[in-house]
Amino acid sequence: MFKQGMSLRLQLYLLIGCLSIFSFSTAIYHNVSNMRSYLNEQLSSHAQGAAHSLGLSMSPYMEEEGLVMAQTMTNAIFDSGYYQHISFTDIDGVKQFERVNPESNFAVPDWFISGFTLHPPVMTSEVSDGWRIAGILEVQSHAGTSYYALWDHAVSTFNVTLVQLLVALLLVYFILKAVLTPLSSIVQQAESVIQKRFSLNTVRPFTSELRTVVNAINRMVENIQRSFNEQTQLAETLSKQVYIDPHTGLPNRRALLTKFESIQAEYERHGDRFYLGLVSMTSLQVINDKEGYGCGDEYILQGATVLSKQIEQMHESQLYRISGSEFAFISLLTEESVKVIDTQFANSLTIENGEYFKNGFAKHALTRVNHHESFTDAVKRLDNQLVHNQYSEAVNGLVDPESIYKNHSREEWVSILTRFTEYFKNEISHCDPKDFSIKCIPFDKIFDLMLQPVVDNKQTILYVESFVRFKIKGETLSTLDVFAMAERLGVIQELEQAVICFIFYKLQHIEHTQVAINISKRAMHNPVFTDWLFDLYQKLHKTLPPLLYEFNESAAMLSLASTELFIRRAKQSNIDIVIERFGSNLSSFCYIRNLDIDFVKIDASYVHDIAEADTRFFVQTLTQICHGIGIKIIAPQVESATIGAYFTLMNIDGLQGNGLYAVQNLSTIIPANTPQSWTCTLHLNDFSNSLDNEAE
Repeated sequence: MFKQGMSLRLQLYLLIGCLSIFSFSTAIYHNVSNMRSYLNEQLSSHAQGAAHSLGLSMSPYMEEEGLVMAQTMTNAIFDSGYYQHISFTDIDGVKQFERVNPESNFAVPDWFISGFTLHPPVMTSEVSDGWRIAGILEVQSHAGTSYYALWDHAVSTFNVTLVQLLVALLLVYFILKAVLTPLSSIVQQAESVIQKRFSLNTVRPFTSELRTVVNAINRMVENIQRSFNEQTQLAETLSKQVYIDPHTGLPNRRALLTKFESIQAEYERHGDRFYLGLVSMTSLQVINDKEGYGCGDEYILQGATVLSKQIEQMHESQLYRISGSEFAFISLLTEESVKVIDTQFANSLTIENGEYFKNGFAKHALTRVNHHESFTDAVKRLDNQLVHNQYSEAVNGLVDPESIYKNHSREEWVSILTRFTEYFKNEISHCDPKDFSIKCIPFDKIFDLMLQPVVDNKQTILYVESFVRFKIKGETLSTLDVFAMAERLGVIQELEQAVICFIFYKLQHIEHTQVAINISKRAMHNPVFTDWLFDLYQKLHKTLPPLLYEFNESAAMLSLASTELFIRRAKQSNIDIVIERFGSNLSSFCYIRNLDIDFVKIDASYVHDIAEADTRFFVQTLTQICHGIGIKIIAPQVESATIGAYFTLMNIDGLQGNGLYAVQNLSTIIPANTPQSWTCTLHLNDFSNSLDNEAE
């Protein structure tokens, strides 16, 4: 019930409530007990007085004939109802007469009588017959009136004391509220700091100790904000100096080279092809010679503007300026979309042609980069095409790289995606959670779950990243092509849901080891999908290992409001958050300050360029920024022991890459025919150690 502890407010209220109830009960009990003692004394005094008075009255009638008169006197007194018992015993011990009042209803609750019993004492008086003692008279008062008086006193005391208690508690409530309200704001501020939201507390408590705490936390937050802003500004300055062309504000050749290597390495994981484009501003030399270098600079800026508008329309694309007259761009394009993009590029450049541009506004060339192809080879092919286009006055620039990739027709894609999604819609989307695992078994024929560990400096697993490969008839499909075609055919949501179901189904074999699941940009900002995702997790979370959700920086920055909402819902389910490709946008890093994330994975381009001193300094600055606000930082695509050593010296929290532990198919760790109830914890020996192989 109190797994996260009990609040100070509740503890104080409970303490004061318990003390108040104890004091209230004790006061009433003590008051009623005193009244009972007083009434017992009154009953004793009353009985004693009656005994003496009746004894004196009976003395003249002690002869045998006069006893009748004595008994008559006794009856007269007894019938008043104030006496429980009156008896007369002669000197020989013979009881001459006795009157006893039977037990009756005292008009008082029985529990009260049991708790506060009155004990009227039996008082005696010697009755004389002249100089001779004739006998003993015993008198006991009746407790009925005293019980009623005691009950009435107890009720009035309870009411008065209760009113006093309520007034006191009300005063205590307002006093505690005045004291604890500033404390609530302190707690909220502390929780905000934990969640990476650094805001100042404007409340100034009257209590000096709380005011000191508020001032201390505010000063700490101010220091964190100042340090964060200074380091962020330094990182942005370094980024511009190292990776940004000062004239156009575009990434430079060095940024292009590191990004090229990074995307090439991604092929091992997803099988995604990518395209490299080259644009030559063909009239730059003429303009510089005739109009001057100022006009040449304006020409370059005009080209950057035209090209940027085209690049913005392309999926996962980036424009670079790689030399005085040349731009380049990298894009993850599908086979169908590349021809459309090539035509659009050609049309936009043709529109800019005019008499001012003697050699034309610009020429472009575009080619698909094959697996393991070097940047130099791809650029040579593009240079040759640019020269050919310039002399032949060709408009389009698409170059055939004689690829080994197999292309699928639209009809084939419809068939493939139908197989991927229809089963989910028909069999899984509305199935009972108890049947979920059985229903998902057919997914093993079309999906593979791949895993790769992220390890810390002590060679222990921080978490394991998971991703899905698509297969059909023995062919592994490009992840990019599958999702692009699914979006074009209107089944992207069903495909992403099917993938998540497959991952959850496979992860039910894993326990304790934390596993990361990649969430796409489309999915994270789709409220229908996110509602479904968190609802499915709530149904299955008892059978799943600890999870992380991982999404890239561009997805996070697309809409910070929906990103914060997604993170908040994940945190409510105790799911950690990873942002990958951190720094890929070469823009401000301030957005992470208010996001409750646990890890950032720096963009792989920095990893491939880590041998350069300025890149190491830049990464070190990013590390300090993240550590300053409690975020762990991870370096991906570590392809060699040398690169890993750089990051180890830089206090990076985690490393990932084929140079450490290669990507592993889960089916090689846990065979597909394993009973559903069987689970295991993943260990590093489940993955092939690339560094050991390299050493051999």
